[in-house]
Amino acid sequence: MAAPSPNRFPLKKNPKRNSHFAIIRSSRIHAAGVFSTQAIKKGTLILEYDGPRLSKEAADIVYENRKDTYLFGIGDGTQVIDGHSMAMFVNHSCDPNCETAEYDDQIWIQAMRDIEPGEELVYDYYLYDGEEEAPCYCGAKTCRGTMYGVSPSSQKKK
Repeated sequence: MAAPSPNRFPLKKNPKRNSHFAIIRSSRIHAAGVFSTQAIKKGTLILEYDGPRLSKEAADIVYENRKDTYLFGIGDGTQVIDGHSMAMFVNHSCDPNCETAEYDDQIWIQAMRDIEPGEELVYDYYLYDGEEEAPCYCGAKTCRGTMYGVSPSSQKKK
């Protein structure tokens, strides 16, 4: 994907520190969440999902006996970002107001629609890897009950 155009990338300062759009506070979804501090327009790159990069194999070793991870696959999936930024606190929802986007080897949390001040920022994790259950507690009317992605054929079986 090409780099975002200037009108979709509103910051003139260091874009990696885009946290003036958001604050971390208590969330009804999961202990802590990220909330908008101001109105955010659809298409805005809000936060970079940043942290050390590891091979998938190295991450499997590091997190072998740990329940929680903040790993995010990048590129072809052979590398992951070990989340160490505000974006790691963005919770999952089956009815998201954000999505993730990859630009120039960076992962961004991007507004899918206009977001009001005070709204919790959420995106659909669509987990695809793992052996543990990943129950969803988002509370959305359209909640599918899991943070794993569900194929259209398995949704029809419900």
